[in-house]
Amino acid sequence: MFAVNTYEEIEKREIEIGEKHLVVFLFVRPSLNGAKEIIDEFNYIHYNSGSYCSIYAIGYTNDSMSKYDSFAKIQGIQNSEWYYSDATFVQFKRYLEKRLKWRYSGEIEMIILQSNPDGGNILNFTNYIAVDVLHGIRKEYIESFSRFMESLIRSSQSQVEVKPAIQKAVSNQIKIKDIVCDAIGESKRIPISVKKILKDRLFYHTSKSYSG
Repeated sequence: MFAVNTYEEIEKREIEIGEKHLVVFLFVRPSLNGAKEIIDEFNYIHYNSGSYCSIYAIGYTNDSMSKYDSFAKIQGIQNSEWYYSDATFVQFKRYLEKRLKWRYSGEIEMIILQSNPDGGNILNFTNYIAVDVLHGIRKEYIESFSRFMESLIRSSQSQVEVKPAIQKAVSNQIKIKDIVCDAIGESKRIPISVKKILKDRLFYHTSKSYSG
């Protein structure tokens, strides 16, 4: 789990990691309903995700010398102080909206993609998936953010571990859809089929299905 102000920070860190894995952009503004509960989980998410996936909290920094006048202080990972800025959040959000078909919902949301250490671009958006967390909870597709994130991390771990090393070396794609579908299946609140849930484009959309 990392605090990031810019897209370039994510690229730099992923280049340093140099491994193929899941990457999650987490959009959670402190002022939103339900945000505090998620922010309080940052430290646990950091240790739980480990090397299985990189999770980036958008709009946050651990730099105490923030260049922005307006920011909110929160408790980050490992008892450190983190700082959140709406200005950097909006800057990042607008950058992605120009680059992708994705449009930010205005609530707690995540974009799930993969790293691409062997390609020209370290981040691969070819098969990205966006999930509107609060919409999913309201519709009872998932019970909570915590259950969904736990399942997502566990699924990303098993997807990597069960593949032979040589297959990982030659594979171009981590099966992001399979990982997310597994996570939804594990964290569903009521017995709705995953196929039916995935038809709700307010909750779940991909690089190919978004029509906003």
